[in-house]
This record gives sequence, structure tokens and C-alpha cells, in this order.
Amino acid sequence: MTYAGILDGGTLNLQVRLPSRGGSAPVRAVRFVAVRGRRRWRGDLGLDGDGLAGGAIRLSEDGGPLALLGTGLWRPRIEMILADGGRVEVPLLGPVKDVLPEGPAIAAPLCPRTGTVYAVETGPAGHVTISASPPGPRAQVTRVRADWDRVVVEGRLSGVARVDGTEARMRRLDGRRVSHRLPVTTDGALFRFEVPGDALAGAEATWVFDVVSSRAGDIEVGRFLNDFRHPHRVVQYEGRHIAASGRSLLHVRPGYSPAGRLLLSCSHSEDLP
Repeated sequence: MTYAGILDGGTLNLQVRLPSRGGSAPVRAVRFVAVRGRRRWRGDLGLDGDGLAGGAIRLSEDGGPLALLGTGLWRPRIEMILADGGRVEVPLLGPVKDVLPEGPAIAAPLCPRTGTVYAVETGPAGHVTISASPPGPRAQVTRVRADWDRVVVEGRLSGVARVDGTEARMRRLDGRRVSHRLPVTTDGALFRFEVPGDALAGAEATWVFDVVSSRAGDIEVGRFLNDFRHPHRVVQYEGRHIAASGRSLLHVRPGYSPAGRLLLSCSHSEDLP
């Protein structure tokens, strides 16, 4: 093993040095094999001609390892396909090197598609393992837009077995006991809710949001399933004017907290004649 890491929460980046085969037939192709119990998943790796093989494997894609193996402990192996048709399978041995440079991404994010937490580790005997931990409840924002009299929030729920019977709750960030409950529409794991302008009228404040599920309780709404080190700096929106009442305009600006929670900042703009 020269390197194994998950840099974006859902892609295994792998490079291995193949064992010497002596006088055996040359290696024609290499596959990555993930094993959990009696289940096996195989994916092709590339050869670079210097006794190295590697590639990038999407762990949570449809048809990928997660779909077949499920969450739990995976035992990765390397399968070498020889020019004479023979096959040799060997365990993947550590140590695992962490070569993630400093930058705008974090090293151990959640998978942006499923919320699964992956970790690559080396056991006491030197064998590499990959753990796939079940996701906690998440409400990941995918889109925010301000129309002339409302703000629309769209996103995806993960880690929630059922999404029916949900609603959204908005409350002031400053702790004042002011809140509104909003209906949520769902389509599979997708959710959508609208913040009407009249719910914001007369309040120069910053609002935060939760999706309230009968199964999972209160789920914070935000940008959590990404590898941004500073989501409040990376994902930004322009401010817009919306009608807060029949004769009032309100300036609203969506944004995110340093931890990734969705914020909606509102300030009075002007009264119409």
C-alpha cells in the first residue's frame, strides 16, 4: 500500500504497490475487491507500468460497494488477473498514509450523497479495513431562492427511514421565543418548504430552520454533507428584496453559519406608498 484515503466523503482514492511475482506470468489487470461476510464487490483499478495500481472508487454510487455490502466493516483485497488467465488475490496491507494537504477541504466529511461516514484504518495485523457507518439524520440544502413574496428552500433528507409527516420550524437565532411552523412537501428523500414574506414582516432578525420528523425529531437544516472547511465562506447568495406585507419590502440574504447551518438574515428595506 502506498496510499488510501477518502478525501471528499464518498470516493476512495487508492494506490498500491503490487507484490513481486518472480517468474510468474505478468499482471494484465487489477481489481479492487471489498468483502463483507459472504458478499463481494469488485471494481477495476488502473496499471501505471511501474508495479503500481490505483484509481478512484465511488463508494456510495448506485451499484457501488455500499449498495451491495451495506454499512459495517469491509475487508479490501486486491485481485491480480495474469496474462495466462490465472488470478491471484491478496489482502490489502497498510500502513495507511494520510497525504491530504492543507486547503479548503476537510479530511473526514460525510458522504454528500448518503451521509454515510467512511474511514480507512489499519488493524493490529497490518490488514487495511474500511468502515461504513450508518448516517445520522441530515437535512442537506440543495437550493435556496427568493421569489417576490417568499423564500423557497429545497434539499435532501438522509438517515431518516420515513419522511412523511414532516414539517419545518423556523425560529430566531437570538433566542427570542418567536417561531413559525411551515408545511413541508416531500418526494422520496427530497424536501421543499416555503417561508412566506408575511412570516418575516416586522422582524429584523436572523432565522434558523429545522425539519421536524415524527421518527427522527428535530433535524437542523444546512450544508453539512460536503467537504468544505468553511461553508459560510464557500457557499454564498445574493440578497434580495421580497414583499413582507402589502406595503412593506424586506431585504433577505440566505447564508450559512461556520458549522454549516442555514441562516436567513432579514432587514427592513422600505415602506411602499
